[in-house]
Amino acid sequence: MPPRGDPGVRTTHKIKNFKGTSARLIKEFKPVAVILSFVATLLICSAILTALSPMFLQQIINGITKDALSAAASGESQSYIGTYIHIINGQVSIVWSEMFKGFGIILAFYFAGAFISWLAEFTVAKISAGYAFQFRQRIKTKLDLMPLSFYDNHTVGEILSRGTNDVDTISRSMSMIINQSINSISLFIAVVIIMFIMSWQLSLVVIATLPLCIIVTVVIAKHSQKQYVAYQNRLGAVEGHAEEQYAGFTVVKLFNKEQDSLKEFNILSDQMKKADWKSRWLSFLIFPSMRFINNVGYVAVCVIGGATMNADKIGTIAAFFIYLQLFQQPFQQLGELASTIQGVIAAAERIYELLDAPEEVKEDIDCIDTEEGIIGNISIKNVDFSYTKDKELIKDMNLEVHQGDSIAIVGPTGAGKTTIVNLLMRFYDVDSGNIILDGNDIRHYSRAALRGSIGMVLQDTWLFAGTIKENIRYGRSDATDEEVIAAAKAAHAHHFIKTLPNNYNFMLNEDGTNVSQGQRQLITIARAIVSQPKILILDEATSSVDTRTEMQIQDALDTLMVGKTSFIIAHRLSTIKNAKMIIVMNKGSIIESGNHQELLAKGGFYAELYNAQFSGTNPMAKEDKPEESAT
Repeated sequence: MPPRGDPGVRTTHKIKNFKGTSARLIKEFKPVAVILSFVATLLICSAILTALSPMFLQQIINGITKDALSAAASGESQSYIGTYIHIINGQVSIVWSEMFKGFGIILAFYFAGAFISWLAEFTVAKISAGYAFQFRQRIKTKLDLMPLSFYDNHTVGEILSRGTNDVDTISRSMSMIINQSINSISLFIAVVIIMFIMSWQLSLVVIATLPLCIIVTVVIAKHSQKQYVAYQNRLGAVEGHAEEQYAGFTVVKLFNKEQDSLKEFNILSDQMKKADWKSRWLSFLIFPSMRFINNVGYVAVCVIGGATMNADKIGTIAAFFIYLQLFQQPFQQLGELASTIQGVIAAAERIYELLDAPEEVKEDIDCIDTEEGIIGNISIKNVDFSYTKDKELIKDMNLEVHQGDSIAIVGPTGAGKTTIVNLLMRFYDVDSGNIILDGNDIRHYSRAALRGSIGMVLQDTWLFAGTIKENIRYGRSDATDEEVIAAAKAAHAHHFIKTLPNNYNFMLNEDGTNVSQGQRQLITIARAIVSQPKILILDEATSSVDTRTEMQIQDALDTLMVGKTSFIIAHRLSTIKNAKMIIVMNKGSIIESGNHQELLAKGGFYAELYNAQFSGTNPMAKEDKPEESAT
């Protein structure tokens, strides 16, 4: 396998195409355009109600002030009947009915505005949740279509981060962006219009604070978005490291690397903390800055209002205090949105990079889409292949394998043994040459048909959380219980399964960690057996079992391999003595071939490998160290 991506710190993701990604993201909401139009209407109505409320407060305060001034001018001996104040025979009384009516209207406006705003947010939240669901579905579908090389070059944590954190970032932030952007723009327009209707002088004072608001918003948002993007990338690095360490926890414990792991985690976590802290600090800086500008505006409104207005216009000044707050509120929101939008676009661009990544080569329209007719004649002709263009691996390989042949592939680490398996399974396609299966290039078979005809047992077992029966049946979903048990017996797994609680219904943990490594290997062998393959690939299939069990499994596999083409990759050469043909690979080439006795008689590289397992010598000492590759 090729080298995997670095699980450590990733380079901060910089937005490459802000405009294009934004346009593409907006198109995602085209199917719900009608609902979003309804939401926009609600938010506009809410903004208008919010902007109208101070006008009623102005009328009440101005009315009370006018009544008070008029009453004072009339003197105690005269009666005065005002809207809010009555003086009769020297007795002053407040007209509470009018007071309650005026304030009732204000409360009604506030309540209606809040309810409409809640309804809009509820609707958008529902849309965002559905959007996140659909996006994850697309990502899952895409991942199923990706070639193995994609997974070889991306860490699990990085992929998970795109499908979880990035989608959540977009989903949750889009709700806020839609609500606040529409509400802010509507509120700004409504407030400006109403302010000029009430007093153009004070309106100019309020508008004079606009440049300061814009400068503060732009400067702070520009710096905070960089830290927010850095935080998202650091979060992915932390998750990747944690996933890797817990997946290999046994190895970490074995080599006493707990402190090293903790040290690296602390470094990554500290970097994430700093990026998070800086982004939050800069975002929070907007509020005190805006508050300072507000206070300056309050003073200016008082000075200009006091100099240009009569005493009975105090309500207008009071209303402008509220309008000053409402006028600057959109810029506070837009300041937050600027940072949020940058984070959303960065997340979207990372997701689109995944969705746009090259998929597996499309299958031919007229490809063979059935396993019927596959018997296992394989011809490898003039095949060249390398994982990277600058590092040659397999060069001009030729091999003929007939139905029922058992082919053992041996050689030192990095020789290209597992690479042949990757090519046979079409996990990778050859750079040049052909692999022929029963007269047809394997690229003319559908991947489902090709892989469905092959049973594979790997050195690294993979089991999912579920019953043992379900894990064995994973090889063929329509296998009966009797076939599952027969496969387990053939793999010599039946005995230990019967000792477990619930037998075949025993629940395995994720990756089968509640049974031994050897038992996991037996279950995977049973899974391969139940699939009834035409071709078998055994990659160190008995490496995790004891010698006695290995002999039993080998007998079962010998029986299973009768009439089937089999490829056996093994380092323990004693397990392949009975193979019809043994091919010896080194540095991507076949350097020897023949049966066990023939190769020993030659006294070549195979003989050295075989004897080294008993004498303890190192045949590679006489060879150049093979080029590194992840086979």
